[in-house]
Amino acid sequence: MSQAIANIKIAVISDLHVMAPELLVNEGKAIEEYLARDRKMLRESLEILKTLVEEIIDLKPHLVLVTGDLTKDGERVSHRLVAEQLQRLIDAGIQVLIVPGNHDINNPDAKVYDGDNATSTDTITRNEFADIYRNMGYDGLSHRDPDTLSYCRDVADGLTILGIDACMDRLNTFVSRGDSRDHTKASGSLDSASQQWIINQATDAIARGQRVIAMMHHHLVPHFHMEETLAAPYMVDNASQLCRQLVEAGIHVIFTGHLHISDISQTNLSQGQMVEIATAAAVGYPCQWRIATCNMGSGKMQLRTCTLHALPSEPEFSERSRDVFVNCIPTMTHGVLNRYWPEISQAIANYRQQHAFVMRYVNLPDTPDAIADMLLKHLREPATRIYIAFAEGNEGGSDNVELIEQLISGIEHVVNETTRGILRPLVKVALRLRVYSIARLVLRSILEDRNDIGTKHESVINDHTAIVPF
Repeated sequence: MSQAIANIKIAVISDLHVMAPELLVNEGKAIEEYLARDRKMLRESLEILKTLVEEIIDLKPHLVLVTGDLTKDGERVSHRLVAEQLQRLIDAGIQVLIVPGNHDINNPDAKVYDGDNATSTDTITRNEFADIYRNMGYDGLSHRDPDTLSYCRDVADGLTILGIDACMDRLNTFVSRGDSRDHTKASGSLDSASQQWIINQATDAIARGQRVIAMMHHHLVPHFHMEETLAAPYMVDNASQLCRQLVEAGIHVIFTGHLHISDISQTNLSQGQMVEIATAAAVGYPCQWRIATCNMGSGKMQLRTCTLHALPSEPEFSERSRDVFVNCIPTMTHGVLNRYWPEISQAIANYRQQHAFVMRYVNLPDTPDAIADMLLKHLREPATRIYIAFAEGNEGGSDNVELIEQLISGIEHVVNETTRGILRPLVKVALRLRVYSIARLVLRSILEDRNDIGTKHESVINDHTAIVPF
């Protein structure tokens, strides 16, 4: 461990999703279909990482944190390229620490694209991940959880990083291994033993006089009202319990990724405050990353947000990545609904069982594509504007009220289209009472950037330049 440093500068990048160039043998239908349902700039992903590495070397931080999803889909060749580029930082005297994301290990979507065909290529195991990135958190200088890729590492006198691995890649399924479908688990979870290991490490580090900052791919603190319900795969299971335990142990800041947004959220518990700093994806709009300067004397962290506007090969890269973001909304909507249709249809069935009277008169489309078409017909324009604002951070704008009303109006059209029968007016009233009030809170929490909305702890944080205790 190095000597005490008054101000420790940390660069944070996330969701690199690097696709090795050799994975694209020939352009064609296969890669176009993959890209159509996503907003990642995969063809440019390696150049993005190279450019980020050069910018970070120029800034000379003490430490770089990478909060998961280093590769497109866990391809061995992509991991080798990422490690090679991150090694440039280490060679420049900068520490690098990483945690895996849900795309990175044991992934059935690891493919080679050749014209109309996509064929499987080698993915990696958890042990191989630790070996490839052994000097980025997985060597003898870290304390390792025996069951996961979580670790605890002193990076300076007074500062410890707790890397948390909540990925569920052990549950991924492969048709090639006899499963019914290729499927990757996007959700995050920790068993009780690993959760206790994490708390013990934090407690021990703080007892030694260290300040502890955590990082994890999945979210711990909701970034909008009801995220844990409406976007459950982006949050770690039992998030509120883990958050309380970390705060009790003395941790008050965690860096995350996963949702590809620049957003800072906080929650205030009786035991103290937890601030979560989600960093947008490097590989797609808004192509942002963070610099955190930790004043070890005051215990305050000053954040600023950087944007990758241009690449050496493309001066107008940021503008084009925004266009890709907007244009992929329809195909992404179809892709998400198809990919998670078993989970979505189960959630609908559960709701139908819990609210049998109301749902008796609701006629939802019975296929993911039909639901996607209905949602896009009524909600596409306002939802796209809200999504862009959310991804960029600092959402507050003068047209928020109008935008909320547009989306509520779209929801009204969805309700009109899906309700039927003689009791339709009564059902519509019941749905309005249930759906509209929730929708307004969700939308306000996003567009007004409100944390803990509707509670006594409600607050607003600047997503780009906050100063927070750590």
